[in-house]
Amino acid sequence: MRAAHVLETLPLRLAGAAPTLAALSDRALLTAWGSTVAAFLDPGSPERRAIEADLVGTTRLSAPGLQAGLEAVLGGVRGEPAARLFEEAWAMREGHGGSSTVPAEGFALVILASNLPALAVQPLVAALAARRPVLLKSPTTEPVFAPAFVRALCWRLPALEGAVAAVTWPGGSEELEEPLLARAAVVVAYGDAPAIADLEARAKRLGRARFVPYGPKTSLAVVGPEADVKVAAAGLARDVALFDQRGCLSVGAVYVEEDGPHGSRRSRALADALAAELRTLARRWPPGPEGGPLDPADAGAVQQVRAEADLRGLYRPALDLSEGTVVVEPEPAMRATPGLRTVRIHPFADLSDLEAVLAPWAGRLQGTALAGASAEALAPALERLGVSRTAPPGELQSPDALWHNGGEHPLQVFV
Repeated sequence: MRAAHVLETLPLRLAGAAPTLAALSDRALLTAWGSTVAAFLDPGSPERRAIEADLVGTTRLSAPGLQAGLEAVLGGVRGEPAARLFEEAWAMREGHGGSSTVPAEGFALVILASNLPALAVQPLVAALAARRPVLLKSPTTEPVFAPAFVRALCWRLPALEGAVAAVTWPGGSEELEEPLLARAAVVVAYGDAPAIADLEARAKRLGRARFVPYGPKTSLAVVGPEADVKVAAAGLARDVALFDQRGCLSVGAVYVEEDGPHGSRRSRALADALAAELRTLARRWPPGPEGGPLDPADAGAVQQVRAEADLRGLYRPALDLSEGTVVVEPEPAMRATPGLRTVRIHPFADLSDLEAVLAPWAGRLQGTALAGASAEALAPALERLGVSRTAPPGELQSPDALWHNGGEHPLQVFV
């Protein structure tokens, strides 16, 4: 659904749909949900075939890269994780007076970003578990996945048609968004900082909706002295290459504890191993669009990183621009990655000092891949900096339905 006139009646219909959701059993919802997720994971299904070409185009991912991304996102919201989320929602309702208890009147307005394919499923499954009607707003640059998924879900469970919707309109349009903000019980917003700030200001001015922002964040990795750098590199390559490094859980910096205060032997070994793994992944998941040129702005930014590294005499394994960029950076300060699978590896003398080095990034860190017991021991310090997910290398970009994105339980967002 994309036409502006749909929004005229949609808020009122959604606002009163909570009883409809409450009447549906967990089994019915989970059965329809699981079947729909499986269909969109299968490249040969009618649902996927109908949107494949458009989705490759809108996400700017190669077809293999898109499939890998969908497996990472959709794989975390099916099966056991989804069932556990529904179990926790049932227990929450029981604790508030019985299984028939539903959220207060109003629907959730979820403003999606275009950096990741299938992002809609994470808030959608939580809203369904919490029995909160939901309106998904797709970005105009990626209007394909959410409406197709909602159509397929409602086809499998027609009772959802009045409680779930996906619409695309130009973001920032006050004429279209003011009536939605006025009726929504909660607004969940993904996107860049200016867009979120504008939306939050308008939502607060109306004074009704609770506002939950998911602004831009980045992620890193830490490799302890006991970790095998080749094993770590194999996992880190996935954490870097998935989604062409566009996600908030994409790794852009790696801190490696060295043998001495001025050494970089392990960092260079990791750089070589990571470069080899990225080279392999570039053949499996070519950076998108497949067969097309890299984005000139992105390519230019990466070339600048390479030129600076070469002028400073930094260690940089040979990689084609389409394969990625790995630089051993002796300075400890973390810097933003320009994307296109670009990673800075920082040799570090004592990982116990890392919290102080990362302090300027507090509140802007999303996840950390931790390799080795020494790295894993840093989890509490990283949590103090705002990190909401830690995982072994290779698993960082595969959160499940129970992930506390931003530190908040997914169900608490929608109750």
